[in-house]
Amino acid sequence: MEVLKPLAGLACTAGLAILLLAAPAAAKSECVAADDAPRPILEAESLAGGTVSLAGERGRPVVLDIWATWCGSCRTTLRRADALAATTAPERLAVIGISIDRNSADAAAWLVQNLPDRHLRIWQAAPGTTFAALDIRALPATLLLDAGGRVLRHHEGSEGAGLDALLRQARDCAARLKSSVATSALP
Repeated sequence: MEVLKPLAGLACTAGLAILLLAAPAAAKSECVAADDAPRPILEAESLAGGTVSLAGERGRPVVLDIWATWCGSCRTTLRRADALAATTAPERLAVIGISIDRNSADAAAWLVQNLPDRHLRIWQAAPGTTFAALDIRALPATLLLDAGGRVLRHHEGSEGAGLDALLRQARDCAARLKSSVATSALP
């Protein structure tokens, strides 16, 4: 029995070391999707003008909020996405509202009236193309993509812990990107 006591202590120490070494990897994975996670391909029109694509957003996390003027719940999520954009540096987190209104003038008019000082960018895309590309079935829908363009989190609906968790995770990933950029800049 006396021989087993030192071995038990050694096993506990080794187990603790493994847990401590694995902790940074677990923290990193909260901002990096699995290799086999979907990487949506979507092109749209920017309400500011020009064609835009998700591929052009790689290198930082991206929050996509899919909305329409006729969707009352969408207004809630769009405002929450805008609040996130207002408090996060755009070079560390892209926050994009994708309107699926059939007429971009409707979206532009609603935004001028209801979010005149918005911080998020607005894209316009066809409903069918958007639903298929992002694998969504209902509005509002909010997605978090990792810096490689893969889906990290997906939420449909305007309320609930799932949306709160997605927005919190987006903010955390932007902060981690900020700290990793600052750390890599050190000599």
